[in-house]
Parts: sequence; structure tokens; C-alpha cells
Amino acid sequence: MSDLKSNKILRIGTRGTNLAVKQAEILANNIITKKICSANDIEIIKIKSSGDLVGSSIGPYDGKGLFTKEIDQALLDDKIDIAAHSTKDIESIITSGLDLFGVLEREDPRDALITTNSVTSIENLPDNCLVGTSSPRRGAIIKSIREDLDVIEFRGNFETRIRKLIDKEVDATFLSMAGINRLSFKDCHILPIDTDTMTPAAGQGAIGLVAKIGDQRVIDIIQKLNHNESFTCILAERLVLEKFGGSCFQPIAIYSHYTGINEISITAMISNTNGSKTFKIKEVASEETIFDIASDIGQKLLKYYQEELSKATI
Repeated sequence: MSDLKSNKILRIGTRGTNLAVKQAEILANNIITKKICSANDIEIIKIKSSGDLVGSSIGPYDGKGLFTKEIDQALLDDKIDIAAHSTKDIESIITSGLDLFGVLEREDPRDALITTNSVTSIENLPDNCLVGTSSPRRGAIIKSIREDLDVIEFRGNFETRIRKLIDKEVDATFLSMAGINRLSFKDCHILPIDTDTMTPAAGQGAIGLVAKIGDQRVIDIIQKLNHNESFTCILAERLVLEKFGGSCFQPIAIYSHYTGINEISITAMISNTNGSKTFKIKEVASEETIFDIASDIGQKLLKYYQEELSKATI
């Protein structure tokens, strides 16, 4: 990132991966389409995150903050105006002085099983095959479906994971359908998994727009870009996490979506790491009740964790 003062009207900060830059470009295109400002007035600033430097297991570190903290610091330092984050990477408690003020319309929230050979379902994977993922949520769900599968730590950006798959380091992996669609990826066999089978991570599929509290010029821009239905669902999912107090290292999933006019379905799941003990909740809410229900779900997940998982060998 350059230390030179930019003369652009709107500076978008993002990680430097192909997918993150594509998401920033999607944001820029939304700004241009809505005639908020012209292409010449927008600058996309790539910022290397701590998470991009981690090549193996994160271990005791908080994975969410590793992908956002440098970009958030750039906001606080007035080096960028808007942070374009994958919303699932944003911590439930955001850096002091900043807030999530909106999201773009959510892309496909599903996970997809990625293989080099055609597979019609998780059940059809070969016996005892090797599945790579860095997500405790995905790992726990896959083990709950197929106890025989060998799930291993599998880190790296989108392209790195695909290369490892093609090089036969694993037999299968998972990617988000949102990332697949945004990068127009078609080089492997892609099997989307329905959200009832594999509940997504909170915020999955949405591009979150973070700005400084009090920066009304930028907040007004974000509000013009915000997709209200997606934002309501994302805020409900994040509230579940906040009430639970969890990080990305708990196998926990929350997905909310509109099923009708003023009717919102919200599903949450928590599990031990091998998927042998799982607790799932599904509720229906309205816009008036969704946040009360989300808060209650978070508390129920926490109670189950404390009573059934925290003292068990997981």
C-alpha cells in the first residue's frame, strides 16, 4: 500500500488476493452503476493481511481478525474510506471506531464440494478419502455425514487450494459458491451442497462494507449501496455469534434468509470437531422479531456448548 496521499474521492481497501480484489471491483461497479461517483474517482488499494502470510494451521490465533485487522487499521489511519470484506471474516465485535454499515446483495451462500472427478454427492466420495479444509464448521459437518472420511488442515487462498487439489494432495475440498461465481471458476467438478445439509458460516456470500463511525459522507454512500434484506439477515447471523461469543474455530454455523414477505428463516448449528455431537436450531421470524430470536438462538447455542461440549473430549 502506498503512503502517498490519494487524490481519489473514494478509496476502497481490500486484501490482495484475486477473490478479494474481485469483490472490491464488484463494489466499485455498484458505485458507478448507481452514479455515486465515476470510475476515475475510485481507487482500489490492496493491503496484505496477516492471514495471507499464514501457510499452516493458525493454531491459537483468531482467524477472523487475521484477515481484516490491517485493512481496518488503514480505515482508522485515513488511508482508505471503505473496507470491502468477506462478511464471514469480520469479527462479531468490530474494531473500536468502525462499524459494518451495509452489505451488497448476498451471492449464493452455499458451500460446494470440489473434486477433480465427477461426484454426485458427499455419500458417493470414495471410502476413507482425504478431504482438505481449514474450516472447523465444514470439517465437523463432513465428518457427521461420513465418519470414515479423513479431514485434514488445508490452508491457502482460492487458487492455492485448487492447485493442491489438482496436485492430489487431497481428494476433495470445499469452496464457497459465492467465490466460485465471482471468479467464474469452472476448472474442477463443482457440487453445491444445500444449506440444510451444510449450514453456511455467518455472513457467507456477502460483501461487507465497513467504515469509520462518524464519517457521514462514506456512511451515506454505503446506505445507497446497502441491500436491506441481505443486511437484515447478516445482522441476525452476526448477533447469534455475538451472543454465543464464538470465533471461527468453533464448529458453528448460522444462516438466515427470507422465505416470504416479512418471513425470515434462521438456522444455527454447533458441533464438536468430529461431528459426533451436533445441536441444530431452526426458527421462523419476522423483521420485527428476528433480532430477539437471533439473540435467543445464540444463548441456546452457548448453553449447549457449556453443558455438552466444553468439558467433553472433542
